Amino acid sequence: RKFNEAIDGIDKTIGQLQKIKEALISSDRNLRLANDKAQGLTIRKLTLKNPTMKAAFEAAREENEAPADE
Repeated sequence: RKFNEAIDGIDKTIGQLQKIKEALISSDRNLRLANDKAQGLTIRKLTLKNPTMKAAFEAAREENEAPADE
């Protein structure tokens, strides 16, 4: 009986470890996909057709181009 209980315990542990392995592999894939997408990001892509960011960049550009009053 103890032998069978030990075998059942080992089988349960193997099942749990298999689930953990699958979750880690899935996480790795998701992280790799997210990293690939992040590598392709640029400021232009993030701000294209974004009126708020366009206005912020225009304001910053105007501020930098304005003559300094001393």
